[in-house]
Amino acid sequence: MQGSTDRVTPNIWKYYLFHFFLNLQLWFPIWIIYLTEKRGLTLTEVTLIDIPFWLCIIFLQIPGAAIADRWGRKPTLIAAAAAFASAVTFFGLASSFPLLLGAYLVWGVGFSLLYGTESAFIYDSLKAVGREDEYPRIYGRGWAVATTAQVAGTLIGAPLADQTSLVFPIVMSGGIASIAVLVGLSFHEPHVISKKEHPTYPQIIREAATVIRTQPDVRYAILFFGLVTLGNVAPVFFFQPFLREHGVDVGDVGLWQTPMRIAGIIGALAAHRIIRDLGERGTFYAMPLLLVASYLLLAGWDSSNAMVAFSIMGFIMILSQPTVTDYVNRRVASEQRATVVSMTNLIRSVVLIPAAPLMGLIADEASLRTAFAVGGGVIMVLCIPLMALWFPHLTRRPEPATETAPLPVD
Repeated sequence: MQGSTDRVTPNIWKYYLFHFFLNLQLWFPIWIIYLTEKRGLTLTEVTLIDIPFWLCIIFLQIPGAAIADRWGRKPTLIAAAAAFASAVTFFGLASSFPLLLGAYLVWGVGFSLLYGTESAFIYDSLKAVGREDEYPRIYGRGWAVATTAQVAGTLIGAPLADQTSLVFPIVMSGGIASIAVLVGLSFHEPHVISKKEHPTYPQIIREAATVIRTQPDVRYAILFFGLVTLGNVAPVFFFQPFLREHGVDVGDVGLWQTPMRIAGIIGALAAHRIIRDLGERGTFYAMPLLLVASYLLLAGWDSSNAMVAFSIMGFIMILSQPTVTDYVNRRVASEQRATVVSMTNLIRSVVLIPAAPLMGLIADEASLRTAFAVGGGVIMVLCIPLMALWFPHLTRRPEPATETAPLPVD
């Protein structure tokens, strides 16, 4: 048993390494600029081209995570990293709209395989050695590592693009992402359920759907993640246009985006402490309030200094990852864990499909500040009924998930 523990424990630091290379992406600070200035897309088109990507996730997210529940976390993560590396490379080389669309679809496959699986992988690795209570801290560190890599990519990518071309950093990022594939090959599969008793693929999907239908605490947590996703629209799609609108050169956009990335690192590292100090309920109630305040600040203050709001949004979005997934993981058995947790990524896509293009259209036809006002207003309207429905379950202790005992690692 000690040998099994020795084999699964390295999954933790290898998970950090996997996240690092998958997120050391030099295109982060310039991808909107690349699409608008190199490929000639408007902001509306930039958000619309994401729709096939999100639809891909909607159709493949549950099957992709069910693959991880049925055939293992390790091979699914390897396939996800390979899809990421291929998609980023094709994205940089795509010289036409159909080729860009193809890259986005491959990217969607990668996201579908990754999210839910990586959360279940680290939770089950910890569970196999009796350390699952450390999940918020370990998973938060993983997001801190990922965001640190994003900071490095942001700082390197923009000056590199300025000195070479908008294409070069993107293609180079594909090669960096491929290193994550090699790291994934060294993972050890954490077996927390018996292979003999492993449910079939259709059973996993049916049982995951039953969990969502019959456990309102899990259902509202997933819907809450969709609500928080609305706060991610501005940092992802509008931060770079915001900087360009305020006269920031391409070579400097990475530096200006760095505070937002650092705020994300703080959110990831501090997640378990924030829950401890504010309580789980207080933490979940504070997140949408801060997002609304950030949107209203951007809408009401026409100054480059208003970029502090993007840092708050980045903080909240990263904070939501370990807090929401820990909440769900504690309420779901291992047999359905990857599939149910993956619903957070699915709801993200469901929300972004109408929200991002609508806000992009408003930004094109009116102004960025008007789009920010709409974003804050929508979150304000939606969060009140959702939090009211979730409130009784946030005050109740979770029922322990029913599952078989942890088994040693292969």
